Amino acid sequence: MNYNREQIAKIYEIAKQTYAAYGVDTDKVLEEFYKQKISLHCWQGDDIAGFENFTGASQNVVTGNYPGKARNPEELRADLEKVFSYSPISHKVNLHANYAESAEGHGRDELTPEDFANWIAWAKANNCGLDFNSTFFAHDMMNRNMSLASPDKATRDYWIKHSKACRKIANAMGEALGQTCVHNIWIPDGMKDNPASRKYFRELLKDSLDQILEEKYDENNMVDVVEGKLFGIGTECYVVGSYDFYLAYAIKNNIGICLDSGHYHPTEQIADKFSAVSLFTDKILLHVSRGVRWDSDHVTINNDELNFIMQEAKRCGLLGKMHIGLDYFDASINRVTAWTVGLRAAGKAMLSAMLEPTAMLEKAEQDWNLGNRLAYSEEFKNLPVDAVWNYACMQQGVPVGTEWIDDVNAYEAEVLAKRG
Repeated sequence: MNYNREQIAKIYEIAKQTYAAYGVDTDKVLEEFYKQKISLHCWQGDDIAGFENFTGASQNVVTGNYPGKARNPEELRADLEKVFSYSPISHKVNLHANYAESAEGHGRDELTPEDFANWIAWAKANNCGLDFNSTFFAHDMMNRNMSLASPDKATRDYWIKHSKACRKIANAMGEALGQTCVHNIWIPDGMKDNPASRKYFRELLKDSLDQILEEKYDENNMVDVVEGKLFGIGTECYVVGSYDFYLAYAIKNNIGICLDSGHYHPTEQIADKFSAVSLFTDKILLHVSRGVRWDSDHVTINNDELNFIMQEAKRCGLLGKMHIGLDYFDASINRVTAWTVGLRAAGKAMLSAMLEPTAMLEKAEQDWNLGNRLAYSEEFKNLPVDAVWNYACMQQGVPVGTEWIDDVNAYEAEVLAKRG
């Protein structure tokens, strides 16, 4: 479907006047919106396989076998570029260490920045930044589902060496690209049933992290964050790296904390954490996912939770400061479609939050007129965000509305379907 560009511009002018009546300058909002960065997770494109040819059991469960997944770095990067072309904002790419291109076949404990030289060159050519993750899964050195918290010293030492190497790589990425690279640590360590000593394994994890973080790097190049989780498959009763553990560790050691929207109890509001955590650290990484009944990593959609997340991030002054990345994987549908749906949903929710007449809500609250605050918040839900979003897409030369769907269907027929 092709949209009438003149009509989009006219509708935008009406929307602009509507927002102006509430004290919002849409042109200025769009200037800032285009600068916002969302980090696109590489693992949606190939089901977290990476390029190591590992055939053992993984600690991540990806459902579906839709044809056309990326089989090599070139195909993965081509798919990422296609997704970029559907989004009106700025981008980064979030890489895991198992996406190295190692001519010498380095083990994970021997990785170097040179193993990611192609990724760095590609990112520079595409004017995007890179984020990075130590990869503590799908490997022979995972010992009884344990890595940094393993009672076996040789296992811990291997993964400590791996994460030290990853920090050096992340620093090199940030330095080469002139954009801060977020280095994230998430481990699947835990137990299916209740441990006799929860503290024992957390003492081991603390010691491992202390060793990993010994060397200091320029935070303009690289920022360390740690990512907690409520539970996982096989770790239903105990996860060593819980949110409470990591938050305490991050604040004490002046590193960052990752808040993943799928890693909490289903009734817990991750958006509520922003105002609490941001008072004590400015190093926050938000992972946007969609948990359905559990941490199922469904494709992000523009639902109430996502809008609340972006709304609260805006109200806390975190947009443009907080690092934001997508984190989900669905192999039951076209993977490029899955990427694009999530990226556009996150972008649109962010734009909606930036357009909110927040000052009116705050004024009503400060006057203790809570009836007005509630009434305003309800009326603001009907403001013409779609008109501004479509105009933003048109301005940035990306597809408007459903235009991208026809294009990705053509890409599937011409490119993805030929991969087998």
